[in-house]
Amino acid sequence: QERVVSAAERAYKGAILSPMELIEIAALLRSSRAVLDYSSADRTFETSLDETFARLIPNRDLENKITRSILSEDMIADEASPALADIRRKIRQANNKIKDTLQSYVGGARLKYLQENLVTMRNGRYVVPVKAEYRNEIKGLVHDTSSSGATLFVEPISVVEANNELKTLATEEEREIERILSALSSECGDACSVISL
Repeated sequence: QERVVSAAERAYKGAILSPMELIEIAALLRSSRAVLDYSSADRTFETSLDETFARLIPNRDLENKITRSILSEDMIADEASPALADIRRKIRQANNKIKDTLQSYVGGARLKYLQENLVTMRNGRYVVPVKAEYRNEIKGLVHDTSSSGATLFVEPISVVEANNELKTLATEEEREIERILSALSSECGDACSVISL
């Protein structure tokens, strides 16, 4: 609980919390709510903990927002915001467009120019492994060369624009995730006094 309180206090001071810290805050809020539910359930006797129970203030709204938005330490849900869902939909579309275009390389007449029948990535860009002797047969940008020099990893001209769009969308996704974490952290900061009880 000390880590959670420390995270809430940092959020109160304006820090952006990590997904794991937010998950831990949601877990503490869930535990507090469960304890409060237990303490107020058909109990006809008093205990020495009643005073402590009385100080618990549930924040189910914040608990639910965190739980809905953060699936794991490194996975933010599409549903965390409409903007994130839209960006990820566009990323899927761009990926599919690139893969469909590149299928004509790995499954068509140009297959003979490739070292292997596959699509791979270099520097975050989709490329095909072209045999060095056929370099001029596949128009595009060379992103890497195999250690033997026999294979060039070429980004065909036909996917350059889509790859650029994918890069832009990845940056937008990072920014939106940062905005989501910032907003959730801000709410945790506002609830700091409750979390720190």
